[in-house]
Amino acid sequence: MRKSFTLIEVLIAVSITVFIFMAVFNILFSLKKSKEAFLKKIGNKNDFFVKALYYDILNAKDINIVKTLNPDYDKVYLKTSNSLYGFYEPYVLWIVKKNTLFRIESQDVIELPGDYKYFDGFLKDVKIFKVYKKENKYFVFADNGKKIYFEFKGIK
Repeated sequence: MRKSFTLIEVLIAVSITVFIFMAVFNILFSLKKSKEAFLKKIGNKNDFFVKALYYDILNAKDINIVKTLNPDYDKVYLKTSNSLYGFYEPYVLWIVKKNTLFRIESQDVIELPGDYKYFDGFLKDVKIFKVYKKENKYFVFADNGKKIYFEFKGIK
């Protein structure tokens, strides 16, 4: 009966550990490169906000624009096929809280207050966030020190 490891067993254990650490390091390095490429692709945060909201509205099956107590802010509820997290036709809410514009994505209907896992801050220091609809045209206006606005045809 043995009470210790042989040299070969120790060398195998060390080489397996080194291999695992190398694999983890390569994964982390790839994630860093991926993040850098993603940030380069989207440009700045304002560009990503415009793209996300544009595709949310463009691919929406249902849009509900709700006026809030603050006349400078709207809440926008959507059922869309645009998902940042790979959901199939998620529910999305764009809302301003504490002068930050947030996007909430969920598989279930979003009801506030709630605890949502997919909660992203898009713009800080938001003074105005308004979405206007006339027939099948939408006009989006946000002001966070830099005025951001766009108009397009959406669903009917």
